[in-house]
Amino acid sequence: MFHFATRPLGYLTVGGLAMVLGLSTGIGIGYFFGDDKPAREIAVVVEQSTEKNSVIPLSTSDGNIKALPIPILPAKPLARQETEDDVWTEIPDEARPVAADAPAPWPELAEKISNDKLAREIAIREAAIQEAAKREAEIKEAGLKDVAEEDIYGAGDQLGPDDGIGTEDLWATTLPGSEEESLTEGPSYRSEPANDVVAVVPPANEKPGDRIDREAEVWEKHSVVVADPAGKPMISIVIDDLGLNRRNTVRTIRLPGPLTLAFLTYAEDLERQTSSAHAAGHELMVHFPMEPKNPDTDTGPNALRRGMSDKEIRRRFNWGMDRFKGYVGVNNHMGSAFTGDATGMAVVMDEVRKRGIMYLDSMTTQRSAGRRTAARAGVPFVARDVFLDNEIDARQIDARLAEVEQVARRQGHAIAIGHPHKATIEALARWLPHLEEAGFVLVPISMIIKHRRGA
Repeated sequence: MFHFATRPLGYLTVGGLAMVLGLSTGIGIGYFFGDDKPAREIAVVVEQSTEKNSVIPLSTSDGNIKALPIPILPAKPLARQETEDDVWTEIPDEARPVAADAPAPWPELAEKISNDKLAREIAIREAAIQEAAKREAEIKEAGLKDVAEEDIYGAGDQLGPDDGIGTEDLWATTLPGSEEESLTEGPSYRSEPANDVVAVVPPANEKPGDRIDREAEVWEKHSVVVADPAGKPMISIVIDDLGLNRRNTVRTIRLPGPLTLAFLTYAEDLERQTSSAHAAGHELMVHFPMEPKNPDTDTGPNALRRGMSDKEIRRRFNWGMDRFKGYVGVNNHMGSAFTGDATGMAVVMDEVRKRGIMYLDSMTTQRSAGRRTAARAGVPFVARDVFLDNEIDARQIDARLAEVEQVARRQGHAIAIGHPHKATIEALARWLPHLEEAGFVLVPISMIIKHRRGA
């Protein structure tokens, strides 16, 4: 029993003595055989690197230490947890450009976009129709009144140096022996006060063209030939005041036609401008300046005025009508005073009859003698139904175009007069391409004359 208990204690004692002996031996050997010099300091040079993720080299004075090639991994961005909003496809904005190779949205989204666009177009059209109906009711309530003389240009449409037209180009000298002195200043572009809006009511017993000699009808030879409307409502768009602002004249010529384009007598380079218009498929008219009621309104040179002798009226009229060729007729520029003078208008209609052309009454006054004197002289004539841009505003012009459609449906045809304002040109550019889809036929002014005569 004693022998079994003392054996482990013997093992522990012998092991401990062995450990003490080994440690003492190691210390003694190091003491007697070790170097007594102090430890050296190692200088490490770190070079700056201009490149990202590069290994930084280390160098020492004795070259015994080398850098380990430890690559520096790029930082990994933290993963963002996606939400329901992140995976939803955004409905594209119409104003945002879409690449041609962009993938099409799923059918439900495409149908929604199409329906929304159609709903907006319908809402705009209904608003324009309601505005036209409201305006028509106001006209009926107010009774027959005169229309304001139209300004040559609206806001933003004045001539500038980029047009390449100087004041000298716009103002021709008066005719030799003229009863009125030549104008020395450029146009003031003032409008006659907007007193009223005219409602066209044809005089009783008027039969346009009953006394026309068909062999002398030059207007038919110069008219633009179009297909028969086949019973569809006809719309004729006349643009006045062309020739001065050449940039807007070019923009008007580029509109889809056939339109009827009326050029001012005192514009320059008329042969080239009117030839371009005719080559584009448009019909031509002479836009002749006549005296307005407001004496401060500038009509331009060689205008027809009340109180002139027959000789002076004929002189001025023939000067203006010889400025270019190929037109189907003439209409009045301003003229709320002169067109109400039956004596002066009778002289004009005699000259119109001799030339074998037609007359378009712009109806700047409900007291115009134009239709009455034209019928007596045997001159084919028509009258304006709607002014498009008495108010130069996109929404108002759209409303007037809707009014044109209403008039055309009601009486089978409609004649609208506009001007080369930027807003008018843009409105027509939007409206004209859809006219046929709406069930109308765009025709030149001569087609309405032919239709009314049963030709």
